[in-house]
Amino acid sequence: MKFTIISITVLILNISCITPADQSKDAQDYDLNKVPYKLYEPTETFKLHYDLQEISGLTYLSEDKLGAIEDETGKFYIINARTGEVETKVKFEKSGDYEGVEYDDGTVWVMKSNGHFYSFQIQDDEAINVKEYKSEFSSKNDLEGLGYNNGALLIAAKGEGKIDDIDNEGKGIYIIEEEKPSPLFFIEKKDLEKFIEKREHFNSIKDFDPSAIAVHPQTSDIYILSADHVLVVYSAELKLKEVVKLNKKIFYQPEGICFSPQGQLFISSEGGENRGRLFTFNKLTK
Repeated sequence: MKFTIISITVLILNISCITPADQSKDAQDYDLNKVPYKLYEPTETFKLHYDLQEISGLTYLSEDKLGAIEDETGKFYIINARTGEVETKVKFEKSGDYEGVEYDDGTVWVMKSNGHFYSFQIQDDEAINVKEYKSEFSSKNDLEGLGYNNGALLIAAKGEGKIDDIDNEGKGIYIIEEEKPSPLFFIEKKDLEKFIEKREHFNSIKDFDPSAIAVHPQTSDIYILSADHVLVVYSAELKLKEVVKLNKKIFYQPEGICFSPQGQLFISSEGGENRGRLFTFNKLTK
């Protein structure tokens, strides 16, 4: 009887020590030299304000501040990157399906899923010089991700990757220069699966629906999140570099990504019926 009690006690203790990383080997099945972040082991995790339960976009503002939007109200949130607390929220437009946000040189850009864009500056906690742009995209494209690279906006489309009569079988990544969008490259599920087919743990993908995009400030690699718990990384030369499985126990629905100039990675996730989350990842050093 004593042996049984001790055995059960040890079993319980062992189960209690299991971490999300232990439970998800597929989330560790990638090359850390190519993607130098332990995405299965956040450096820090913050619960966000209830207003950001459906956080849909994230951008870097300064050393200790991030910008965020959620997909229902036209408000821009300034978050303390060290605590996850909302410091300021700024109304820039009426309610709508806002999916992407980017900040560059004092200007905030916000993208709606139907291809409408807004730009504004913030002064005394208010949005000023608010401008709306209607692009060649439509609701069929279902735009989700907004990034910035070398003076141009990057767009990740979840819906039809067709614009200007250019069709494809995958998900479109576009660049906007001088207010005109053009295709940059396309992501096809079959290419992703071919890339990982020989792996031991992570060798198949159910779906890939882009939800966020960001460019690494040091390598110029392009990081593209999918709400289907996948991260793909393309090199600056637009070659597929790595495919990573994200642990569902950590990321409920990843929808935002950005970097600090020093290479610290930030990912935000919707919370479902709970509060949204902000995760930070320190870059690994060799």
